[in-house]
Amino acid sequence: MSHLAQLPADGEALPLASGEVLFLFKCEWDSICSFWEHDAGTNAAFVVQGADLGDAPAPLPSAAADGQPALLREIGIAGWRADDDGVPPELEEAFYDYQAHFDLPDEAAHPRGWASPWCTKSCGAPYWTANGAQRMPAGRLFLQIDNWVDLPDGSTAEVANFCSDGIAYVFVDRSQAQPVYSMFINR
Repeated sequence: MSHLAQLPADGEALPLASGEVLFLFKCEWDSICSFWEHDAGTNAAFVVQGADLGDAPAPLPSAAADGQPALLREIGIAGWRADDDGVPPELEEAFYDYQAHFDLPDEAAHPRGWASPWCTKSCGAPYWTANGAQRMPAGRLFLQIDNWVDLPDGSTAEVANFCSDGIAYVFVDRSQAQPVYSMFINR
């Protein structure tokens, strides 16, 4: 697995409990793992207390028999923009049901079109890829990360191997005693 993200709590923008840090890992080898599955052990999403972390990066793990895990580029978040996601509250449930989402008119199912800046976001209704709302875990959208992100200088950068047009979705199930986080890639 490759380290995808390390995100500290950030108020409403990233509503983790105070002091928590969300870690995301993904499998980079589609020949040995199914990155589209949230429960197959190929992706990982979990939180730790920031106080339990050291003050320096962790060393890379030693190489496995099939080689070193892919080292993804480091991209920092310069800030979050608060905005309306364009999904009316009465339609939100449809974004968590494959058939209901498929049956929505395009302007409702994709309120911002396919514009990349809207495909990386925290909370709200998921902006699904063309495959729609399938194979998702329990809970609600916590975070989604587009394959491509806009950089402050106006350029774009590929985040990781999400099959060129995929999005990583992080869901949180708050019905458990401790929130359960899961991640999968949809394209």
